[in-house]
Amino acid sequence: MRTRIKEVLGVDWFDGAVMNCTWEGPRVRDILLAAGVQEDRVVHDGVSPMHVHFANYGGKTQQDEWYGGSIPFDRAMDPEMEVILAVKMNGLPLPARHGFPVRSVVPGVLGARSVKWLDRISISDKESPCFYQQHDYKVLPPEAVDAATAEKYWVLCPSMLEMPVNSCIAYPTSESTITLPSSGSIEVLGYAVPQGHHGPVIRVQVSGDEGKTWVDAQLEDGGETGSRWTWVLWNASIKMERGKGKKIFAKATDAGGNSQTQERSTWNLRGVGYNGYEAAFDLTVL
Repeated sequence: MRTRIKEVLGVDWFDGAVMNCTWEGPRVRDILLAAGVQEDRVVHDGVSPMHVHFANYGGKTQQDEWYGGSIPFDRAMDPEMEVILAVKMNGLPLPARHGFPVRSVVPGVLGARSVKWLDRISISDKESPCFYQQHDYKVLPPEAVDAATAEKYWVLCPSMLEMPVNSCIAYPTSESTITLPSSGSIEVLGYAVPQGHHGPVIRVQVSGDEGKTWVDAQLEDGGETGSRWTWVLWNASIKMERGKGKKIFAKATDAGGNSQTQERSTWNLRGVGYNGYEAAFDLTVL
């Protein structure tokens, strides 16, 4: 968002803030039921929605004395949402850098809610008070242009949960030079992720002429037979013309009917939730 629109108060993740692996561990639902939590306690006093808090009090963070996040109680208790306490990753004990000995994993939700080095789970009628739940990972309105003007909006804007459908290009990379084969077509490789629990991704379309024409990509991994939570790897062969400043667009559609619909997302101060389909830019095609 900073690169394509304007400056943000955030970290540049580019297209790499994603991982795809196999987690193993008990459902949070089963742990809470074993602890005596009532399954039908979705709201408090018939009014306030309940939340499940995950916390790590092992040390300070950049913006708080601890780290934590929360998700709606009903999501944690829904077996189909598969919220777990992970103790294994890709069949092996959870590595230290990924949260050993146990971490929460909330599939379909931004990673900030999958708390590492977990040491406490609690139930509350309020969201986690941690800085990263209350003053980060929120899509603020365009009127919030700096830290000062954003202050009044933090309490008004909901905390992010599910991420939007997205498709990213791994090759060719932005600002690179491509030699066009005699066929006039180039190979494009990438991955796509569904929106929240609406996966899997069932279609990816790619354009080499800024959206005038689109080509259906071949889904290499996942697709309609894949898990609802996982990415799909894809490849496509597209026509391009020689020149500078060329772009490649890529847009995905998931099983829930969610699609990328705009070249660039609407700007927000933290630069989060970006899913514009302008996927590779400033290409030189020789």
